[in-house]
Amino acid sequence: MPMDAGNNGKQRPQDKFDLLAKEQGYRSRAAFKLLQLDTLFRLLPTARAVLDLCAAPGGWVQVAVSRAAPGPFVVGVDLAPIRPIRGALSLKEDITASARCGAAVRRLMDSRGVSSFEVVLHDGVGRKKKRGNPSVCGGTSASAAQEATTTQSALVMDAVRLATMFLAPNGTFITKFFRCKDYKAIMFCLKQVCFDHRFLKCLFC
Repeated sequence: MPMDAGNNGKQRPQDKFDLLAKEQGYRSRAAFKLLQLDTLFRLLPTARAVLDLCAAPGGWVQVAVSRAAPGPFVVGVDLAPIRPIRGALSLKEDITASARCGAAVRRLMDSRGVSSFEVVLHDGVGRKKKRGNPSVCGGTSASAAQEATTTQSALVMDAVRLATMFLAPNGTFITKFFRCKDYKAIMFCLKQVCFDHRFLKCLFC
């Protein structure tokens, strides 16, 4: 279930969702994207295993823990450390290194007797470059914005690769991607691996 996040990954001012996230204890405003999707499609209540790729700081993990079936197996994966979340596990791994990341996820699954995930999530963007260089996740120049969309598009494909490894039959894959030069190519790829695909405009990106 891909979400169209608009034209690019430019930075945006704080809004009511930032304030609501703080008030309700979510680590990021992104939590409301998943809450909206789950309200519309009831994806999480029947899920016993949920994998969140590019999960830091953990907003989607928090939602997954609270909305999934009782006693869920929820795993967040990110290069950045994720502060502990009760009811969830985390792995510090790079999803672009799919073989290594996949092996780490599989080891964790095997240790808990889990064979697959009913839901795989991805809401990642590129990490910032070293200080003094443009950020790939929200620079103000046109080149920085283009680099942001290219990096994010590549992350979507890495997430798709991992989802095909671990997603249960008839499971749900949710990702976000920007409307950019790679848009049609990403849509084509997703249509090949998602039998029932729905594209939604993201309200909270």
